[in-house]
Order: sequence, then structure tokens, then C-alpha cells
Amino acid sequence: MRLRERKTLANLKALSAEELMLIYQTHSPTEAYEAFSELYSRYSGRVFNFLFKKTRNQAESEDLLQKVFLKIHESKHLYKDKFKFEQWLFVIARTQALDHFRSAKRYKDRLDKYSPDIQEESMVDTSALASLEADQEELLAMKFIDDLSYEEISQVLGKSEVSLRKTVSRLMAKMRKGEAL
Repeated sequence: MRLRERKTLANLKALSAEELMLIYQTHSPTEAYEAFSELYSRYSGRVFNFLFKKTRNQAESEDLLQKVFLKIHESKHLYKDKFKFEQWLFVIARTQALDHFRSAKRYKDRLDKYSPDIQEESMVDTSALASLEADQEELLAMKFIDDLSYEEISQVLGKSEVSLRKTVSRLMAKMRKGEAL
């Protein structure tokens, strides 16, 4: 190993997530383990909080957190450094959460559970919820159930905040009118 690489590995905390991912992809197992450990220590708390907002269950969130980092390990060869690591990570986290709810059919139950609250607050015809496409339902759930900001939703979905605001506004207007979506 070259002296420059040793210096770099000694200062993992100073490296960007993208640089750590490159080390994880290309270096020896020991160095890769150190890089992965640093990524885990940086992001596990934020990913856990993201997952906990979705599940409202600590055990499920912990299980999903492990699945997210296992998926990073299994997919490390697919990561391209032209993408921000954080966005890639939260896309994986979001996908794991969706897979969890789909497989257990809990997502629809959660939305139905909160439908009366949404209807009271915004005068929404909740029967229109049944006609939502999966991505529309997910967007509304992220905004109103998970209470994520447009900035957070933007990072997860990879769409602009302006676009998300317009989409939510249009969906809510249609639901208020009771229009089919």
C-alpha cells in the first residue's frame, strides 16, 4: 500500500461518503471494512430515524436498518461515484421500507388507519384514496403520515421540491372535490 493511501485510510472521518464508498468498492477487505464501518457510523442514526418515521416500531426499524446496510454491501458494485451516496442510501432505505409494507400488507392498513384524521383536517373525500396510484399514495403518506418535509421527500424520491409541492397540491384539490384520480 502506498503512503498516500495509508494517510487517506487513517483519516476516514475527513473523507466524503463518496470517497468512502470508493474505498469500500476497491480496497482490501480490511480497508473496505473500515470504510463501511465509517459509513455505518455516519448514517445509521439518520436511516434508523427515517425508517422509524415510517414504521413507528423500533424492532421493525432496526431490522430494516440492517437490511438497508446489507443491501449496500450486496449492491456496492452498482454504486457510481457520480451519484451522491446519501441519495443512493435513502433510495435503498425507502425501497426496503416499501417492500416491508407491501409484503406484510401493512401500508394500506396504516393509510386507512389515518384516513379519518386526514379527512377531518383537510375535508378530503377518503374514498378517493382507493383510486390513488402507488406513487401518489406513497407521496401523500410521506407528507401527511410520516410528516416529512418537502426537502426530505425530494432527497428520497429524487424529484424537485417544487414538483412535489405541485403534485401534492393537485392531489389534495382533486381529493377535496371527490374526483377520481
